Amino acid sequence: VHFVPQAIFCDLHRNIDKYDFVGNMGKDFYFDLDRMANQFGGQLPEILNSSFGYKDHVMSGNHENTGKEGSGHAMHTPTKVARFYTARTVRRALEYLSIDYVLLGLQVPEWAKQMLRDESSSI
Repeated sequence: VHFVPQAIFCDLHRNIDKYDFVGNMGKDFYFDLDRMANQFGGQLPEILNSSFGYKDHVMSGNHENTGKEGSGHAMHTPTKVARFYTARTVRRALEYLSIDYVLLGLQVPEWAKQMLRDESSSI
């Protein structure tokens, strides 16, 4: 695994209350960008919008991270992970990253729940 739980990497498990902003890259990613841009202001909204094209998503209420038009950075996670994950690897990843899910209040993605349900129904 090449990913360290953010609660450990950023020392969030000890210092989350000292951060001015904590967001995540889930379905509300663009809304978190908007919240951060509004919180810190200055040139940040324009810089973030030029990189991510988030303003149109927020204005339309679009809660699907389709990426900036033409950038190739869309998050089509369910389709991609089905090629690389099994129920066993999903379970291990969730165990490994459980501190993030608990500390940051993250929801287990629907694709992961479905993969685990499919496995248990085939046993």
